[in-house]
Amino acid sequence: MTKKIFLTNDDGIYAAGLSALEISASKRSLSCFVSAPLNEQSGAGHSITLGEPLRVSKFAENRFAVHGTPTDAVYIGINALMGEKPLFAISGINKGGNLGDDITYSGTVSAAMETFYHGITSFAVSLYITDFAAFKNETFALCADFLFDEIIPEIERVIGKSELYGTPRLFNINIPETIANSGKVPIKWALFGKRLYGGDVVKRVDPRGKEYYWIGGDQLSFADIAGSDCLEIQRGSATITPVSLDFTDYEILNKIKV
Repeated sequence: MTKKIFLTNDDGIYAAGLSALEISASKRSLSCFVSAPLNEQSGAGHSITLGEPLRVSKFAENRFAVHGTPTDAVYIGINALMGEKPLFAISGINKGGNLGDDITYSGTVSAAMETFYHGITSFAVSLYITDFAAFKNETFALCADFLFDEIIPEIERVIGKSELYGTPRLFNINIPETIANSGKVPIKWALFGKRLYGGDVVKRVDPRGKEYYWIGGDQLSFADIAGSDCLEIQRGSATITPVSLDFTDYEILNKIKV
């Protein structure tokens, strides 16, 4: 079985979270193939570029930046650059959580979805941060080590290694910033919660008198859903959520069959 893993993200090729994964993986004798967006693509979702050409920059052997979205980076990396199927794929480590409804917007999760669609067991990994001003990039190293030493082994234990890597699976993982305190936090299997976005839109005027808008703000409240990733992360636990991408409404189909 190959020891090579596929790494990508939505924060871009220069992101500290991606570098932390590469370093942590190499310490565990895992060879990395990196194909990430050149620039930050947070909130890009599962968008793919079809109307214009995409350029690729080679940073090192097995390390590439695609001038496009996270999905572009995965699609080109898997189909045109790597040349072999990896053992598994990791998207991240994202600077900020991806919880509940976030996954519909998240470039981090969408990149993991794309590797999953290519028949690869995939992990979307995010670091939940409440105080970005006080955050230190060194936390990513602790997060990456915890992922390889605790979280992935926990998933392997529950699913079984042969089944996990024999049948593609997709997982959304969030690790709290409190990992910085001791390098370890509790791990909880969780369902998707619901983030309360609040509909914040900030309206401003530029120096030429034209209006412009910023979407979002400090929106860190969640719906009170027992066992959800949102509540567990607030309690200081890392969360693992198995993801299904079957969008079929079986209730309606079953009514039609009757």
